[in-house]
Amino acid sequence: MKHLTINVSLIFLGVCVLAGAWMVSNALQEQNQAKPITVNAQAPAQQQLMSPIELKSYLGISDEELEKIMPKRNGDDIESIIPYIKIGYQYYFPVEAIDEWLAEADATAFE
Repeated sequence: MKHLTINVSLIFLGVCVLAGAWMVSNALQEQNQAKPITVNAQAPAQQQLMSPIELKSYLGISDEELEKIMPKRNGDDIESIIPYIKIGYQYYFPVEAIDEWLAEADATAFE
């Protein structure tokens, strides 16, 4: 009798393991099929600040012409005809401000 009880228990345990594995397998298959993967690819944002070299390329001007419009120190003040941002010792030029400046300075001579 004891031997029969052990055999029935082992068969029942095997059936439970198989049923559990089947349930987990079905759940994983349903989960993979239910959620399609979507990828949203966005173009990188345009750079907001330009260095002097990038500004020269953006405006299509020479080094000498760039020097004429760059900010210049006058005593304790910095004078500039072009919009700029100074971070540390480096000058940066906002793209939108440069575009507005170009529209306003349509026929201005810089010497």
